[in-house]
Amino acid sequence: MRVVQARVRKRRRARRGFSLIEIVVAIAIIAMISGGVAVAVITQKKKADISLTRTNAQSIRIGVKSWWVTHDSASCPTVKMLVADGEIDKNKGVEGDAWQQPWRLKCEETDVTVLSNGPDKTPDTDDDIRVPTG
Repeated sequence: MRVVQARVRKRRRARRGFSLIEIVVAIAIIAMISGGVAVAVITQKKKADISLTRTNAQSIRIGVKSWWVTHDSASCPTVKMLVADGEIDKNKGVEGDAWQQPWRLKCEETDVTVLSNGPDKTPDTDDDIRVPTG
């Protein structure tokens, strides 16, 4: 009887905890899942920054065209002028693009192009954002 009770106690003690290998495997699985989620989040953040910059550039372009209605259309306003005259609202996207770079405005006759340096923050590269495109 005592031998049977000793075996049962031994089995219970062995079942109480996790082995070091089981813990390491669980941590490795959690790390792999976290890495995959982090990559997905970073990719979505980059897409969101580009989309936000395009939207803000469109708002600035509309503001310039509206400014031209009440001012001399031969001159090209700055973003600060547009805010001061109430053509665009002062918000986070007005001061600069999603990468905290200043906007560039190119006014030509009756059209305006709003430019952002894009994610690389370097002007005149392939990743620049132009509104209107083309």
